[in-house]
Amino acid sequence: MPAPTAPRHIVIPLVAGIGNAMMAEPMVRQLRTGLDRPDRVTVVASISAMGEPMRRIRGVEVVVCGKGAWKTFAAIRSVGAIDVLLVPFPSNRWQYNVLAMRSGAKRVVMHAYPSARAWLSSRVGDRVEATRGIHDVNQNLRLLEKLGIAPGLDDAPRFPLDKDDRHRAEGLLRDAGAADRPFVAVHAGSARTILAAAKRWPVEKYAMLIGTIRDETGWDVVLLEGPDERGVAEEILRAGAASAKVLRLGGPLGDAAGLLARAKLYVGTDSGLAHVAAAVGTRAVTLFAPADPDRVAPFGNRDLVVKPAKSCSPCFLYPWEATKPKMRCRPPYCVAEITVEMVMEKVRAAIATAEHTR
Repeated sequence: MPAPTAPRHIVIPLVAGIGNAMMAEPMVRQLRTGLDRPDRVTVVASISAMGEPMRRIRGVEVVVCGKGAWKTFAAIRSVGAIDVLLVPFPSNRWQYNVLAMRSGAKRVVMHAYPSARAWLSSRVGDRVEATRGIHDVNQNLRLLEKLGIAPGLDDAPRFPLDKDDRHRAEGLLRDAGAADRPFVAVHAGSARTILAAAKRWPVEKYAMLIGTIRDETGWDVVLLEGPDERGVAEEILRAGAASAKVLRLGGPLGDAAGLLARAKLYVGTDSGLAHVAAAVGTRAVTLFAPADPDRVAPFGNRDLVVKPAKSCSPCFLYPWEATKPKMRCRPPYCVAEITVEMVMEKVRAAIATAEHTR
């Protein structure tokens, strides 16, 4: 029997955030650089920042479609004939299943979930059983097996920097008064989703943490604020972190990546920026509460996760126990039980590891 022909055009939708895009990057890169690679790989991303890591993979096209299921659907239908629609993890919402049925792709490869709706379940598409207890990076890489590719499961997400990224980052640091000294990047926010409030540590504790980092290390602290968390930095400054330098992000994701590469350490929310920090080689101390760090901690930085000792954690039910973003917990959220000293223990460990590996 002749060997199967490699698909000519593979399309990958990215709609779930920068962190999820970073965790799909190794899959896209291995798909594009492996043997029998397809003629075309097109990534359809909801926002430009989610497509940014993929633009840095040679031979990958990126189409930015805007937010919303129907905009994603329309963009996918517009990119031409599709041999394979490859849907990253997690994909247990009804919209993914409708997309699988109506994309026009000759073949759909995606995951199967125990909580999937029976009327849109594993019969739609060529399914890989989602496996509990493994990282989302590995969930995505396992999809490649359906395409006859043996994935390298230890492959960490990457965000290659160019001279322009570094130059713009230096300009941002200079404008913030932080260009000439070592610094720790602190990020206290996250996107406005069902998870956001449950993920955010109190601003008073961030203010105490910033003072403690400065006292123990002598380094500056640069407080990062993205478009989705405008005002959080000012709240932290008012709470007592007057020594922090605020840097408001609003440009390309490469700007954030460039300045995170300059940081001694990332400390903060388990956000997309934490994944970008890890992808440029900066150790990331992340605060977790509702989400599962075994699944979504910055790859290679699980040892630096800080979380409350709660038997009910993680309490975010999607995609294992729900078919849409849903949490089990209610206010007051347990993230507030994380102490400054708990975070500082991980900060010290990260610094010690970095010094030992120099």
